[in-house]
Amino acid sequence: MKKLLLDKKTTIAVIGHGRFGQLLARILLESTQIKIIVISSKKINLVNKNLKQVSINDIKKADVIIPCVPISEFKSVIKQIAPLIKKDSVVMDICSVKTLPVEIMKKYLPVSIQIIASHPMFGPDSYEMKKRVKDLRLVLWNIRAEEKNYLQIKNFFNNLGVKIIELSPENHDKFMALSLGYSYLIGKIGQRMNIKKTTIDTYDFQLLLEHEAIIERDSDQLFFDMQTQNPFAKNMLVKFSKTFNDLLNEIKHSD
Repeated sequence: MKKLLLDKKTTIAVIGHGRFGQLLARILLESTQIKIIVISSKKINLVNKNLKQVSINDIKKADVIIPCVPISEFKSVIKQIAPLIKKDSVVMDICSVKTLPVEIMKKYLPVSIQIIASHPMFGPDSYEMKKRVKDLRLVLWNIRAEEKNYLQIKNFFNNLGVKIIELSPENHDKFMALSLGYSYLIGKIGQRMNIKKTTIDTYDFQLLLEHEAIIERDSDQLFFDMQTQNPFAKNMLVKFSKTFNDLLNEIKHSD
């Protein structure tokens, strides 16, 4: 297989053109001279002339395929592209949960297709705050890619200044249930309660409001997917509910 990402002849297909799909295409275009094609079920307005929207059948031209779709749609997308992608191409997911997408890719993609699991620990909001990818973090794990290809992709992001964290899908999901799952839950509660700034906000409250604003810009689908598709999220939710009710009882009896 020819070199990935660093080869000018390489073609990367980004499936989906939502907030993160747009960001990923932008990062790739700014960092390489390779061809980027975008596959979307909707007609999209591509602001960069070097991007090209193509049909799903054109995915056979891609060397690297990156689905940027909600977790709830991931299985149907993988099943749709499985018979179309060429032998030895690399499929790299970017889902915020890992065990389920990995199971789906291993089950439905031909054994000739290489698989890399990833989770960018950043999004459009954190990228815009920093105005660069340097020092942002990316979780990576080689599922069944040739080692040389996995290392090229890892080194590509390393060269951009991205901090690579190699973590198995199971350990990733354990950590995410207690960090991203929990933090999104708190942000969603604040959003539903319509918590707003006041004239006497403390700094820590301002940070909570900033976090709530980030959650509000993300889709409800992302929130629910993180709570339902992560196998370890249920335990976090049970502990949260018990702890919350225990505190309410303690408050009630502290009068």
